[in-house]
Amino acid sequence: MNQYKIILFIFLILLFSLFIKDDEKCGNNNLDLNKIFQNTPKNSYENAITTIRSKVEQIKKQKYQMQLELKQRMHEEKIRKEQHNLEKQYSSLNNKINTEWRNFHATYYSNDCRGCSGITATGINVQETIYFKNLRIVAVDPTIIPLGTIVEIQTRNERFKAIAADKGGAIKGYRLDILVESEKIAVQYGRHDVQVLIIK
Repeated sequence: MNQYKIILFIFLILLFSLFIKDDEKCGNNNLDLNKIFQNTPKNSYENAITTIRSKVEQIKKQKYQMQLELKQRMHEEKIRKEQHNLEKQYSSLNNKINTEWRNFHATYYSNDCRGCSGITATGINVQETIYFKNLRIVAVDPTIIPLGTIVEIQTRNERFKAIAADKGGAIKGYRLDILVESEKIAVQYGRHDVQVLIIK
C-alpha cells in the first residue's frame, strides 16, 4: 500500500513540475515518466530479481558447459591411457616373442617326397633349390608361425635362418618341417627337437 502512495506522490510531483519552470536548476522540465516509474522501490526490486535470475541461468549454463568439457577431457584421457597400455602390452609381447627361443619338434622333407609338387604353399619353386633369398625353407603351422615369417633355427646339427614358406596337413602346433636336398637326407636327419627364434 505504501508503494502505491509513493507512486501517487511522485506522479503529483511530476504534474506540478510540468507547470513550474526553473531554468537555473532543471534546465528541462520535460521529465520522462518511464524513468520515474523505473526508480520506484517496486520496480527496483523486480529489476534486481530479473537480473539475479538471468545471472543464475548464465552461471548454470557455464557450469554445465564446463562439466561437459571436463567429461570430454576425462574420456579422451582414458582412451589415451588405454591406447598407451595396449601399445605397451603389444610391445612387451612382441619383444618377448622376438627374443625368446621356443621348442619345436622338427621333421625333414625334400622336393621329391611323395605327394610334393616342388612348389611351396607361398608359390616358391623348390625343385632345384632349398633356399629362397639365402634363407632355408620350412613348413609350419600358420596359426603358430604365420607364413612369410623369418625365423632362426638351432638344430643338433646346424644353425640357420629360414622363411616359413610352406605348410602341410601333418604340421600342426609346435612342429615344423625343414626342407632338405633329398629324401635320403630327410630320413638320415629323422625327427628331433629344435629351438626356434622368431626374427620378423
